[in-house]
Amino acid sequence: MTAADINLDLLPPETLVVAGGQVTPVGNLVIAEVAKELADVCKRADDPEAALQMVLEAIPKYVAEIVSQRPKVEPSPLRTALTSLVGHECLERRSGRDPLSGDRVGSRPDSHDTWSDRLPCTQQPGHSGDHRDVLGRNWQRVEVPAAISPNPDQ
Repeated sequence: MTAADINLDLLPPETLVVAGGQVTPVGNLVIAEVAKELADVCKRADDPEAALQMVLEAIPKYVAEIVSQRPKVEPSPLRTALTSLVGHECLERRSGRDPLSGDRVGSRPDSHDTWSDRLPCTQQPGHSGDHRDVLGRNWQRVEVPAAISPNPDQ
């Protein structure tokens, strides 16, 4: 099958053009066909350069529209499995810890005193206070830093 063999109107709606963040072989053909059609439209226009400029301006607009229609990112399968096993808990980890395993970032080993810091938060998801592990120890939420001002004097 080549790009010339594709009738875009006959492709089933469930045809995957992108899967797992990668363009599929069919997706490559679809993209090639669309690019060819756009190039043909530009060549046939009275002012090919103006038509090409319109196409170049339209692409970012439609890409932004497509991205805005994407569903919200689902939690990872591992987080979903953990949540189903332990119930509905926050499961966030202290800063400096791997979010999934609880290991210290930077491959530093845990000591006897720091091992329990790997425990995840056991409060309900979306809680508004600080995190708390199963041992009842609290730690502060990591706040998202405010936008950095382009003017360092502010």
